Amino acid sequence: MNRSYYGWLAGSTLSVLGDTALFFALGWAATGIGSRVAALVLTGFTLPRAVLLLLGGVLGDRIGPRRLLLACTAIVGSCCFLLAVAVGIRGVSAGLLLATSVVVGTVDAFALPAAGVLPRLFVPDDQLPKAMALRTSATQLITLAGGPISGLLVATVGLVGALTLDGLTFAVQFAVLLMLRPPYDVTPQRDRPSVVRDAVDGLRVAVRDPVLRMILAVVALVAAFVLPVTSLCVPLLARSNGWEAKQAGFVVAGNVAGGLLVTVLVARFGTFTRAELTGGLGCLLAALGIAGLALAPSVPAAIGATLTQGVGIGLFTSHLAPLFVRSTPRSHLTRLQSLLSLAQTVPLIASTNLLATLPIHQSLTLTATTTALAGLILLKLKPSDRLVAL
Repeated sequence: MNRSYYGWLAGSTLSVLGDTALFFALGWAATGIGSRVAALVLTGFTLPRAVLLLLGGVLGDRIGPRRLLLACTAIVGSCCFLLAVAVGIRGVSAGLLLATSVVVGTVDAFALPAAGVLPRLFVPDDQLPKAMALRTSATQLITLAGGPISGLLVATVGLVGALTLDGLTFAVQFAVLLMLRPPYDVTPQRDRPSVVRDAVDGLRVAVRDPVLRMILAVVALVAAFVLPVTSLCVPLLARSNGWEAKQAGFVVAGNVAGGLLVTVLVARFGTFTRAELTGGLGCLLAALGIAGLALAPSVPAAIGATLTQGVGIGLFTSHLAPLFVRSTPRSHLTRLQSLLSLAQTVPLIASTNLLATLPIHQSLTLTATTTALAGLILLKLKPSDRLVAL
């Protein structure tokens, strides 16, 4: 891998620390007001992202993913500083929490598709699984430290500190990305007449391709019920058990540690041959961990459960994500990536609000069941030449 990839990886990974602190602070502050407020804040993040993701994918293919990511980084960094001032003056309220989540979700609709395809612009296709696993490993390492740090940050400087830290990390990411030039960059497609036609064309490519179609469907099911575990269920479980914020941070860190273990191994040795088989077993393992979290009598037991969950999801994502990017035509990179993000976002809106209405142990049981179902779907797929990881 070339030096420019490592440079981009360093800047991108640093911003994850700010994001981790921000999302934990938002979730903790919102659950302190009430579970329905927490669900509303999370919906405020996911809803604008769901509405605008396809537009973000089209725009990325038109102006180039690197240029789009530069603009998004500058915007969200500035917004973090402005919102920190607002929270410092007015204090934490449901309205400001919702405003923060809406702003971040809106910018993410444009940034996520661009960031998801950047590894393919820095490395050749045969190095893509290792490059993406290396990025995931670095991200998870920062997130692992970010869990406990987030708990301490909430206890000391609260949401203002999280917003300020996020703004600083985005400023660094912007400077790094501005200096780098990806060696495999794509040519922007500025001559396309219709945004709607471009978006529909991306949908057509995804529906007709069996690999892309399969991955999008399974990712939608997994994301709907796995993503709320750390953002909603862990804070609610911590409050119901009387755990402190820093203890909840360590429980979240267990999930990251499990995923980190898998992605480090993938970055070093590569993926297994059968992507769908490995992903299915990973989902079953994650379901076992989530079920254990529902029954966890103590913080150490909860950390062990989330560690198991993290290993399972690490196996799932490290095998299916590179396969999706490699199977995408270069002319549709950000549009297909926006569909992948959309598959994770739209179901999340409904599932988050559903889980918030249930008692916490019922929510975790439902989450474990659906994750196991996704694993069984993958295990029943017949081997195909195109369902082979690099």
